[in-house]
Amino acid sequence: MISSDSTRGQSITDMQELQHRNQVWIFIPARGGSVSVPRKNVRSIAGAPLITYSISTALQVVDANHVLVITDDRQIEEISQKTGATVLFETNPTPPDETLDEKILRNIPKVQQLGAGDDDIVVTVQPTSPLLSASTLNKAIDAVAQGLGRSAITVSDDRHLSWTLDADGVAHPLYQERVNRQYLRPEFRETGGAVASKLHDALSYSSRIIEPVSLISVSPQEAIDIDHFGDLYVAAHFLTRRRIVIRVDAGPLLGMGHVYRALALATELARHGILFVTSTDLPLGAEFLRRYPYALKQVANDDEFLRITREFEPDLVVLDILDTDASLVSNIRSQNPSTKVLSFEDSGSGANLVDLLVSEFTENHEVMASHQLKGIQFSLLSPQFETAEPRKNRPEEVNRILVLFGGTDPSCLAQRSLQALRDLNFSGEVTVIRGLGAGALEAPKDAKYSLEVLHDIEYMPGVMTQADLALTSAGRTIIELAALGVPSVCIAQNMREMTHNHAVSDNGVEMLGLGQSLTDDQLREGIHAVLNDAPKRRLLARNALAAGHRRSNRRTVETILDRLGLNVFPNL
Repeated sequence: MISSDSTRGQSITDMQELQHRNQVWIFIPARGGSVSVPRKNVRSIAGAPLITYSISTALQVVDANHVLVITDDRQIEEISQKTGATVLFETNPTPPDETLDEKILRNIPKVQQLGAGDDDIVVTVQPTSPLLSASTLNKAIDAVAQGLGRSAITVSDDRHLSWTLDADGVAHPLYQERVNRQYLRPEFRETGGAVASKLHDALSYSSRIIEPVSLISVSPQEAIDIDHFGDLYVAAHFLTRRRIVIRVDAGPLLGMGHVYRALALATELARHGILFVTSTDLPLGAEFLRRYPYALKQVANDDEFLRITREFEPDLVVLDILDTDASLVSNIRSQNPSTKVLSFEDSGSGANLVDLLVSEFTENHEVMASHQLKGIQFSLLSPQFETAEPRKNRPEEVNRILVLFGGTDPSCLAQRSLQALRDLNFSGEVTVIRGLGAGALEAPKDAKYSLEVLHDIEYMPGVMTQADLALTSAGRTIIELAALGVPSVCIAQNMREMTHNHAVSDNGVEMLGLGQSLTDDQLREGIHAVLNDAPKRRLLARNALAAGHRRSNRRTVETILDRLGLNVFPNL
């Protein structure tokens, strides 16, 4: 009989709980020595000694006086007792040739003295299986209690194209024909996580494994057994995985910058469980995020969003929706008190209530410095920019101009820039990048430059590095250009962008002002002033490169997790 794996922490009935508490004894044999991983059972993993995980799982199933740690090590004894287990301390060291069966059988008389009966169930749980779940432990116990097997063991599906060697060293396949893994005959590997049998059967057969055997199949994650340091890192990954909800939107007026940043954040946090949530009123965000391998839900209002966070029980909620409302943040906190809340570019009433605010562009003076990360050094860019390198030896003349005004360009600044370049008689190459929400462009008549309009760019740094000068708005694009050492002329899309403090010459930017307030003559003159001033462009390029080198996505995310107390992946 094979039982499939199930989710961690599944509840059990009151009848099962009573049975387990009274008639089940869980042995956890734990030696002090280990060759491959010294002091393995007491080594800290994800913030706790390894053995505490199996003890804590056992305590979800039976009472403390039925969780018995067998050890000859005083440190293991102390840790086990503090975690809640009963310790059977062995004053004589374990014989080097003693098997695990022999150790358990040798200790059964001790549980008989504690009141164990012949029909009680004896379970061996390995301290090196930190991801064994209470649900799986209950399944093994139930299989023996219900007569589905005289013993039950945890196993993992291990079918592969396997080989063996005969006595002469000749290789032979262990499969009938070469087919995909799912079509191979099922094979199972013992995980060592749990072995269960009735007490009298174990004594009668002098073994914990008595046929017929019930196989309790578990996931590869739950099957992890700590044998080498590599196993410790794999287990630590699963033990420290977080549940993260990212609330973000994009739209014609809001732009695409928020979803770009959220995607960069998700890429750095991809080992965790991530759920994106967007608004049904702003479908552009969902349309963009569906391209990527993350869970996505849409909500019509804050009440629906709060229902999702209540059900998902996240460790972290990220709000990248500009100004948050105090009631939203308060409600997130009240329903999940341990949840951390992170916000970006937030000047709303909720900014003072979040655990951490990241202000890339505009400092919020109402929020304490200890709760705020300020400046473009904490910007999150597309992961492509993490490995891209700037172009060397930029020419003295401007031959290529890049025009990009975000994903939506609500103020039609790209069209105005093309006209200004036409009026300036620029005769080089102009490349315009248009986002998902941007409208169509009309090429100016009689323009001397060649025009290329690009959509849905696969590799943005490759396009940006070819530019000698960029015309852009005051969003994240400035920082992307700075990372590649490209000087830029900035025209703000709206008043909020005018409050951004990163569009300055120190970051390689010549700021012209608010697009709606600039006349066509002013726009043309501002572009001309940079276009024809090689020394200024060289200075802006140097400043851009220096500013761009001050940041990295990895460093920003590590800082965020440190500040939030969520950065616990261990140094083993």
